[in-house]
Amino acid sequence: MSAKTVWMVTGNKGGVGKSLFCLALASAFEMRGVQFAIFDGDGRTGDVYSTFRRKAPARQGDFRALRPESHLSDLDLVYETQLQQLLAGSPHLIVNAPDGADMVLKKWFDLTLRHTEAGNINFRLVYLMSDRPDGLDMLPQLAESFQFLYPVRNLHFGPQKVFSAFNEQYQPGFKVVIDFPELRAEEVRMLFDLQTSPAEALRLRRASGTYAIPVLQRARLHAWQRRVNESVWDMIDNLEMPNLEFGKW
Repeated sequence: MSAKTVWMVTGNKGGVGKSLFCLALASAFEMRGVQFAIFDGDGRTGDVYSTFRRKAPARQGDFRALRPESHLSDLDLVYETQLQQLLAGSPHLIVNAPDGADMVLKKWFDLTLRHTEAGNINFRLVYLMSDRPDGLDMLPQLAESFQFLYPVRNLHFGPQKVFSAFNEQYQPGFKVVIDFPELRAEEVRMLFDLQTSPAEALRLRRASGTYAIPVLQRARLHAWQRRVNESVWDMIDNLEMPNLEFGKW
């Protein structure tokens, strides 16, 4: 677990649960006693940055505001420096990308990969999906660039079978597909309203010393986070085996 890794979290469209996945991934690291840092590149909401500021090394940017092909882009001058600073004290950096992977965002992914390769840092592209086919046509282009590409079916949208467009056309191209368990809407709202991660929410206490979260909510949140941990540990621990099935693309 000593190798440094950048986790770029993106998705096939808006509303696929990227921010919640970032919180859950960070909680998985925290519950294992592993340090992490945050870069929130989604300038529209900044939910991930708001959750972790003053609690972990965190920075905020806006991938949509400055494009890598523009002479106004500060990627090499600021973004790369921020990545290096965040990784200096943390083995893992979680980067939250804006909604919907497209060719503009792929330029950011490509340049981030270039910077990580130059520093001998692992790069993982995590691709969250809804049950809709929107945006899935980006997967072959992403697979051309990123050997450690991990698709994630967000089971909030239904069981595995509802992801039929992905399952039939793209799943054979991956060794591992992650199923992100559904979390009840009231727990999701609680996390974002309180600007807290699951690991932190589970230990929040009132001034009296009692837990701040009701027993049933804590039990559901704990069970959900345990399922998340079980689904992501193989991905986290895999440092050598690409996730693409070669010959299938």
